[in-house]
Amino acid sequence: MSERPAGDVRVVTYNTAAGNPKITTPQAAFLDLPFYREALGDEPGAPILALQEVGTAQARALRRHRRAKARILQLRRPGLGDALVIPARYEVLETGRGYYGWSQVMGILDALARWARTRTTPNWRQFGELRMWLSARLREPASGREFTIFATHLSVEPSLKVAQARALVRRIDAAAERGPVVLAGDLNVPAGHAHGLDVEVAAMLAHLRDMGTVVPPGRPNIDYVLAAGFEPVSSRIWTGDSLQLPGSPDAAHVSDHYPEDDVLRLAPAGA
Repeated sequence: MSERPAGDVRVVTYNTAAGNPKITTPQAAFLDLPFYREALGDEPGAPILALQEVGTAQARALRRHRRAKARILQLRRPGLGDALVIPARYEVLETGRGYYGWSQVMGILDALARWARTRTTPNWRQFGELRMWLSARLREPASGREFTIFATHLSVEPSLKVAQARALVRRIDAAAERGPVVLAGDLNVPAGHAHGLDVEVAAMLAHLRDMGTVVPPGRPNIDYVLAAGFEPVSSRIWTGDSLQLPGSPDAAHVSDHYPEDDVLRLAPAGA
């Protein structure tokens, strides 16, 4: 990748599917993908990586990567976690991370109340899956401007998802008072096909603009790069031979998600 104009930021969001037993890609092998190599080596134009369902082996490989120049933020629960990989050219001004603890409690209570009221069966397994968020306030080196990026993976259980989104939006709105913001991750809300409680989640995030202009082939789009204070420049979904790893003949077998790779440009100051 070549150097990008001042104010351009490239973001890749990718669910690496360690939580899906049908996907058998060795987790440490993900570091061989081109955009991982770019980010870890701080190559020109390297993306910020927002990674979800990062397995234990991948988390360990990220921590122990001998040539990594990037700043790597991680938060985990047993077996799974999220990661934010920030190329070294960005100045990291502030970081944050946390679990949706109170949101988990409120979401469970809401799901049980809905079950009692409507007999809508919750996704019981999700009650035990504590989700998390990561954030970093960065200075974009070419322009000198600051922005905040959030990375997350919201629950598939509707009541949990609503509670988590509500807590996340509060943090995003607080960060937006200080400047542009980006949200990247698996939000488990199908683009253009929200129904039920997903409509409420989509409404909460509607003040952020979708930076992705392409649709993944053969799969619902639930992976997003959303932003305020940015304009979309380009977007691609990684598929085909460019996304091959050992034991996985093509992108469809590397993960049950495709990586979304977007370039966004900081809007003019004051716009």
